[in-house]
Amino acid sequence: MPRSSLSPKAKGKRKTWDKQAMAEAVEMVRSKKMGLKKAVKLYKVPKSTLQRLVHDTEYSPEQVVEKKLGRKPVFSTEIEQQLVEYLLLMESKYFGLTRRDVKVMAYQLAVRNGIKHPFGNKEEAGRAWLDHFLNRHKQRLSIRTPTGTSYARANSFNRESVAKFFDILEMEYEKKKYTADRVFNVDETGLSIVQTKIPKVVGSKGKRQIGALTAAERGSLVTTICAMSASGIFVPPMLIFPRKNMTETLMRGAPLGSIGKCHPSGWVQSNLFTDWFRHFIKYTKPTIDDPLLLILDGHYSHTRNMEIIELARANYITIVSLPPHSTHKLQPLDKTFMGALKTHYSEEIRIWLRQNERPLGPYDIAELFGKAYLKCQTASIAINVFLKTELFPCNRGIFTDNDFLAAEHEAVMAESTTAQSYHIRASPPTTTHLCSFNISETDLAEAGCSSAQPSTTSSNSFVSPVVIGPVPKPKRKMSNKGRKATSAAVITSSPYKTDLENSLSSKPGSTKNISSLQSRGFSTDIVKTSGKRSTLKQSEKTALSLKISSKRIQRKRKISESSDSDESVHDGTVTSSDMESSVDNISSRTR
Repeated sequence: MPRSSLSPKAKGKRKTWDKQAMAEAVEMVRSKKMGLKKAVKLYKVPKSTLQRLVHDTEYSPEQVVEKKLGRKPVFSTEIEQQLVEYLLLMESKYFGLTRRDVKVMAYQLAVRNGIKHPFGNKEEAGRAWLDHFLNRHKQRLSIRTPTGTSYARANSFNRESVAKFFDILEMEYEKKKYTADRVFNVDETGLSIVQTKIPKVVGSKGKRQIGALTAAERGSLVTTICAMSASGIFVPPMLIFPRKNMTETLMRGAPLGSIGKCHPSGWVQSNLFTDWFRHFIKYTKPTIDDPLLLILDGHYSHTRNMEIIELARANYITIVSLPPHSTHKLQPLDKTFMGALKTHYSEEIRIWLRQNERPLGPYDIAELFGKAYLKCQTASIAINVFLKTELFPCNRGIFTDNDFLAAEHEAVMAESTTAQSYHIRASPPTTTHLCSFNISETDLAEAGCSSAQPSTTSSNSFVSPVVIGPVPKPKRKMSNKGRKATSAAVITSSPYKTDLENSLSSKPGSTKNISSLQSRGFSTDIVKTSGKRSTLKQSEKTALSLKISSKRIQRKRKISESSDSDESVHDGTVTSSDMESSVDNISSRTR
């Protein structure tokens, strides 16, 4: 809360007089129709206040009674409004300013515009100014803890990719008229025996640190695959344990109908997702008259899995993939369900550790997960999150311009904040320089400043916050790997299936080996192009090594001949002794 300049004894009600009566009294005294004492007695207003307002001739009687008490703010309303817009723009670009950044910006704003300020020599505004500034704009600004967002997510969530996804979704809805109980979303998440979310507890005051018991220092990953429909129907989940062999004990206490699989890493693989998909078909039972739509992300086990595509096409399931790096905005399970599941799961671990006198093991995970899953398996969560993401019913208008600001390549601001010369009343010119904002000369040139050297501000031009701290312009990552960028698509469509078949049939590496062998004089029938690394027969390897060795010997002889002018010119042939020594070296290496 802002600190008050009044002492506890001086606090009390102020401006208790009637504003209309005070305005009339000021008008009568200014026009000399009435004296000060008579106006005080007639209108029943404080004498000292009336005398002060009468002498404040810069404002009209109606304006002077509306003036706020206390010290005049450092910045005018127009400047503070620009600063608010700048802070909101930087926050929407995922470059939000901290409390200290705002104080440094306020100092630079005052110094570069020649505005009188009480900020001192620390080159930043004080804490009291920041508290009062936030209090004046509490309807739009607050101190928040941001959620970490990767560079890929921030740049990939753009208008083009989202528009393409909704085009596909609307087309599929128009084709088959899906109902809410036939639109599903599937997603995976990782669990561990170490709880990730520890709640706040009551502890001793003044103690530097308090602890909370965890099951281990770190735990292995257990993956769960969950699916739900837009009508609130949940498909029993699948658990993938980080083991080689599956036992029934691992699934003790799991939700009814769920299945369990094992993999050494505990991560989802293509064959494991195919097993889940068969489980999904068995549970949902799609038919030709009652087809099904499945929305999922672009993980390789989903989108580059031919077996999934064949099963889906044979069982009347249409699969639509989300745009890359957009699940934090578009995926229903990722928006609410997974977060609530992990919170309840961490709480179940905390309760278990308090009630049991032994460490938590892998055979206890399914039971704790089952309790947490039942708390989240509610129809209200599923229905509301589909409505929130507008996937059912489909509504592309849910996202506004602010949602795409982080992916824009040019900073777009309102006219009131982009104008680099904003005409306002300013104090006399002063010489300033950049103190805390490290801005390159290129940024200053783009923003409209010639250099970072001391400059003199004009009395009628305003240096906006955008000039002092330019908005970062994101750059697209240019990859030289030749990898095709993915996008939203209908995975079960014939064009996608054909492209995937062609991509899987031509594995990278085989064509490269064939061309290199042909250039050396070998036939290509010795190359195995079965999708694995290209290999040669042992006899061909020996012949290839002999040929390479002979070329090396010829190269060495040419170098020695050019360095020794007294020796005769060699004919360049390889002698039998050279070949024998080369064969001996190759034989020793192969053994």
